Amino acid sequence: MKKLPELKIGKWRMKRPPLLLAAAFALSALFLLVGSKSSPLYPMNDNVDLNVYMTVGREMLRGQVPYRDLFEQKGPLLFMLHAFLAVFFRQGYFGVYLTETVCFGLFLYYSAKLCGLYVKNRLAPYLVMVFLGVALPLAPSFVNTGSLEEIYLFVFPLSAYYLLRAIREDRPLTFREDLVIGLLAGFGFWSKYTFCGFFAGLAPAVIIWYGSRGWWTRILRTAGEMLAGLVLISVPVFLYFGLHGALGDLFQVYFTDNMTLYAKADDKSAVGRILSALEKTYKRNLTAYGWLVWPGAAFLLAGLRRHWRESLTVLLCFTGIAVTTYVSSPGYAYYGLTLAPFAAAGLIGIARLAEWLLALAGVTVPDRPSLPRQAGLLLGLAALLLAGGGMLAIGLFSPGAYLMKYKKADLPQYQFAEIIRETPDATLLNYWFLDGGFYYTAGAHPVNRFFCFFNMNPPELRPEQESVILNAKADYVVTRRDPLPARLIKDGQYELVQTANFFFSYRYYDYYLYKKTGP
Repeated sequence: MKKLPELKIGKWRMKRPPLLLAAAFALSALFLLVGSKSSPLYPMNDNVDLNVYMTVGREMLRGQVPYRDLFEQKGPLLFMLHAFLAVFFRQGYFGVYLTETVCFGLFLYYSAKLCGLYVKNRLAPYLVMVFLGVALPLAPSFVNTGSLEEIYLFVFPLSAYYLLRAIREDRPLTFREDLVIGLLAGFGFWSKYTFCGFFAGLAPAVIIWYGSRGWWTRILRTAGEMLAGLVLISVPVFLYFGLHGALGDLFQVYFTDNMTLYAKADDKSAVGRILSALEKTYKRNLTAYGWLVWPGAAFLLAGLRRHWRESLTVLLCFTGIAVTTYVSSPGYAYYGLTLAPFAAAGLIGIARLAEWLLALAGVTVPDRPSLPRQAGLLLGLAALLLAGGGMLAIGLFSPGAYLMKYKKADLPQYQFAEIIRETPDATLLNYWFLDGGFYYTAGAHPVNRFFCFFNMNPPELRPEQESVILNAKADYVVTRRDPLPARLIKDGQYELVQTANFFFSYRYYDYYLYKKTGP
């Protein structure tokens, strides 16, 4: 029996192939055109988290400061990103679509580059991109398009690629690689610090790699260079909140409140909670990418003898992100996206198995195959068919595809916006439910800190919202599911002007719009 060929890297993989990068962005733009609710093919993106980010980002341009003036628990860099997008895209979600396209394209690109480290055939990285480009938008974990998990997705394969490539080349990480990893870790820390679990796994992997090679002094240098990246990306955060006198609000909400209010109490141990959430994520995404767990695990085990450092790196990174994602969270569906990049290990394992079977059969796989023109044309046609079939599948079966068949006029957000816009510079209160996009579609502004309901709610949230209604501070109030309680409008300061009913997140909801009756 022939042995599995030793893994080698062709010179072409040491560069950034323009064709691979162009294909990644093209596939990303096409697949998200039908798979993302931010796409121009959709009337709007009704993801409540995204609409919160957009509301906060837009209000930052009017002088409002996150945490101090507008409550939200996500990280400041996320709001800064959406404030930046609001400068160029005052209405609509096209700016978010462009951001998703870039980030998802980078995810596909670096997933393909990972494949290139372990598979000789040059077509394999492209097939990995096509598969992941279709599988993820079809997965239930992709339901909240425009989520932070989707935007941050590319960071995991990019960082892993840097380290695994260095291990395979038997060299330390370069200054540029260290700095980029530090910048990406900082982006995660100031966007949603649970993402740093990935880097909590990457760090010991680097130490083990360097230690096994005797590069002990290099550990401190690498740590310093990564820390420099983290510091660089932290500077604008401290400057912004320091100049606005809101550093205390930043730390209170983003750290203290998140750690004390967001955690959900249950009777499970930390380990039990993590394992339960992993099982749920696996089953939920089984048909999309969950089944790749087993070929991925087999690939890692197969590399333990010769390439144990690489297998350990992937295992540590997976463990780190799994722990910080699920140790104290309820395990929302979109959390599964943080684990999706590890599906690449399964695809690489399948490709390696195919190469092994070909080797057993005596078939050699050239590193740089020379194809006749006709074969090239056939491959190009096959690629077009794959991409077209992928777009069709996503357009038919992705979690948010149902929304594509509606027009703006069908949605409560735009129906209510027509009325709200009759009032110049209108103010609004999104009462007791997550931001449904009513602020953004109507161009209305919040009047209070707790401008909507959140997944974590301080005890002062409801009294403040009720105070806004009792004192008629907002021009309009919108509610979901139930009308305003009679006790809040007993003095007739608001009147019901429109109702609507529409589907959101697995069920239909009634929506109610109230207008202030007085001046």
